[in-house]
Amino acid sequence: MTKKRVLNCGDIFYLQLKNKEKYVIGRVLFDVEHQFYKTDANSNNYFDVFRECQLVEIYDLIFDDLAKIEITKTIIPSAFTYRIDSKANQINWGILDNQTVQYEKIEFPEVIAIVDGVVKLLQGELSIPTKYENTCDFNLRFGAEFPIVIANQAAYIQGQNTIVEGFHSEKSFLKMDLRNFPELRNKVYSDLNIDPKKSYYELSKDMGFDLARFY
Repeated sequence: MTKKRVLNCGDIFYLQLKNKEKYVIGRVLFDVEHQFYKTDANSNNYFDVFRECQLVEIYDLIFDDLAKIEITKTIIPSAFTYRIDSKANQINWGILDNQTVQYEKIEFPEVIAIVDGVVKLLQGELSIPTKYENTCDFNLRFGAEFPIVIANQAAYIQGQNTIVEGFHSEKSFLKMDLRNFPELRNKVYSDLNIDPKKSYYELSKDMGFDLARFY
């Protein structure tokens, strides 16, 4: 029996674009199932939605040769994807290396959603009540994407949409994260009297949730 490959936190991985000898490179920043749910964690957050997901960052450039990889910058700072090592993943992937995650620098996707009848700003373990009455003005999506969508989005960002096979909606991808709409985000943070430049690590620690306990 073939041993199941497991993608762990800190693993640098590749995703192969569907039917192409081209590769996108990224790294796992946080594994919801293996890190969050294996600890005595706070339950008042959005992680139930992302239970079978991994938080990943994606780097620039599309590679033809995995032996000639050079990482220069990050183009997707963080996004939730359904597990890359799941059987449901439709594209080829592999592990290239492992690099320790600096948890102080992790930023989780931000969404505005109704929780228990209250419109809240959700990010990581944070669930911050707002004074908004509905979520219509935000037009955000609450959920994760499949690895193939993450790979396709990396190509789109770099102007290589011609190598993407099938339909891909960049607008739909962007709507999953308030951070993709800076003006709207600044208004939300201003209404909450929170510094929008404050890191997730600092903000969550101030609210009693130290990300360090998962690492």
